[in-house]
Amino acid sequence: MGYVARATLNGSYPRYPGVARLYSRLASGKLSEDGFGREILKYVRKLFTQLKASGVEFFTDGMFRWDDIFNPLIRFVRGVEVDGLTRFYDNNFFFRSPVVRGRLGLREGCPIPTWFRESLRVATEVFGDGSTLKQPLPGPITLATNSVDEFYRDPATLVHEWGSEVLEPLINELVRAGCRVVELHEPSLTWGGVKQAVLSSGVKVLVKIIESVKADVWVLTYFKPVSRFRRYFSELSRAVIGVDLAANRGRGYLRLIKECGVGRVMLGAVDSRNTLMEGVKEVVREVRAALRAGATEVYVGNNAPMDFIPEVVASRKVKLLGRVARYLRGG
Repeated sequence: MGYVARATLNGSYPRYPGVARLYSRLASGKLSEDGFGREILKYVRKLFTQLKASGVEFFTDGMFRWDDIFNPLIRFVRGVEVDGLTRFYDNNFFFRSPVVRGRLGLREGCPIPTWFRESLRVATEVFGDGSTLKQPLPGPITLATNSVDEFYRDPATLVHEWGSEVLEPLINELVRAGCRVVELHEPSLTWGGVKQAVLSSGVKVLVKIIESVKADVWVLTYFKPVSRFRRYFSELSRAVIGVDLAANRGRGYLRLIKECGVGRVMLGAVDSRNTLMEGVKEVVREVRAALRAGATEVYVGNNAPMDFIPEVVASRKVKLLGRVARYLRGG
């Protein structure tokens, strides 16, 4: 069959109960920032040990230091104030939205590359060689469409500035910290209501990032069918494109793989918004269908961040991904 699919954990993993207690101790002053960082890495190690046992080869550090895909990144951006709670698409999940009140720019001393370097050290200790730690970040379109713009007053300009003044410099710093793969989360690419001018501008920004940074870029879409941005599919073909299988029930994405020459796909085969368990063979069928359609590089993972389900369910779904990968390798 050629390429065999690999299991991946994308975005966030549900916080262990102990992580929530760490935040409480930090907020009450019972734990210092340095102490908090050391304790967080213990839970990162726990997650990595779990992932290794499950057979997951590509993964994040669970984003235990993050409240959501936007925070705390937007706290380290000039020209932005963090304001009230906003609903995250159609989920019962809320985030603090960025209010753009000045020219955007990445602040000096942003700790995200340091956090990555620390997690990478733990990953190397747990996995050794042969695994890949990824850094999740919000994509420029998703950042722009979830911002309150009181400065640029132009959506296309806002998308460009998020990409060129914040994401590119940050990814370059992450590369210097040892990062080889960056996930750009772009649910707004497939979400209805985003104007074509914004999408067109945003895809150009994504292409520039993909071509200029010295890291492999994954563009992860979720919540809606990828057919909503079919006209841009081929432009992003150098990246790994994430497809939410729960939102693409009719397999229309296979036609896009054939027609647009997209060879690299991440199949979001386990549903992060549903506690029902998928079956190994049904996921294997999807992988084989993608390979027959012309995909040359296939990853199987969660379709969206895992904050929406309990940790015990997330753990079972991660193990399923590992079983799928072993099945496809003949194990």
